[in-house]
Amino acid sequence: QGDIAGAVDVNAARKAFDLSLPTLGPYAVDFTPNGRDLLIGGGKGHVAVVRWGDYKLVTEIQVREKIRDVQFLHSGQFFAVAQQKYTYVYDNRGTEIHCLKDHTEVHKLDFLKDHFLLTSIGDQGILRFQDTTYGKIIAQFRTKLGPCDAMSHDKTNGVSLLGHGNG
Repeated sequence: QGDIAGAVDVNAARKAFDLSLPTLGPYAVDFTPNGRDLLIGGGKGHVAVVRWGDYKLVTEIQVREKIRDVQFLHSGQFFAVAQQKYTYVYDNRGTEIHCLKDHTEVHKLDFLKDHFLLTSIGDQGILRFQDTTYGKIIAQFRTKLGPCDAMSHDKTNGVSLLGHGNG
């Protein structure tokens, strides 16, 4: 980072910082769609939302459970956390809003903002789509490929893309 800071202009160099969290990781991270806030979730239960522009801590909670993934919903007012057994939804103050018991043992979360859909996949290899406006599961697809650790979506058409360990 020191080499990069020396090669860029003064304003960009001022934004460089070192975030060291050695004891509660590994961490999953997500940004709000506008890039304003950073959401981090540690493997040992640490969850924090940081205002990225001024590095101000917005909220911080300890869930005392393993965290596998984190995902902002909508505009950053809510976020989902894939914990050891279930997936939970919190508001930006760290208050638990929902426990999504249909999303069990989730490894990856994704949010399709144009469709208001929270997607998840995990140990069971079932891709689930949950409508965040009504709170209902609208589709489930069994991949028949086992656990999945990689998921993203195509931003142009909303197609979910999965990556399984066995190809």
